[in-house]
Amino acid sequence: MKTELTIGKVLKPHGLKGDVKIETFSSNPARFSTLKKVKLDGVEYAVRRITLEGAFGMLSLAGIDDMNAAETLRGKMISVSRGDLPKLEAGNYYIADLLGIDVYVSGDRIGELVDVLQYGSADVYVVKTAEGTCSFPALKQLIKSVDIEKGEMILDGMVFDRVVVYN
Repeated sequence: MKTELTIGKVLKPHGLKGDVKIETFSSNPARFSTLKKVKLDGVEYAVRRITLEGAFGMLSLAGIDDMNAAETLRGKMISVSRGDLPKLEAGNYYIADLLGIDVYVSGDRIGELVDVLQYGSADVYVVKTAEGTCSFPALKQLIKSVDIEKGEMILDGMVFDRVVVYN
């Protein structure tokens, strides 16, 4: 498992005091509201303030005190140490942990999970197979188990046949 996770991106400066507008990469951005430190391009910053509204928010960092300093952060990815993030509820996973795991249907390995598309109602998992790619929604009735340590996702074959899209 990765020890550092990318949680968002700096979009642009906001105001004159060095705040930046950010986009978060989470179905529950509120989990980031208690962060004390973040990294941008490997440089650690203390968080002075973070406010979130949906997938977007404002971030104020120690040492970034004006619009010119904030401009240098435009487009940078925001990462945090895994230990600084709140523990996820059972059945929830960080996308970084899902990428690369083997996907099995009815005991047969169909391929490797290579992407997670987020569309609101349900995430869509993309699997690279020997024939190309396939995708399917992340439904509770479809996903029988996920074992991050083993790198395996087990799917229900009957449900899979009804929802899979071959690309």
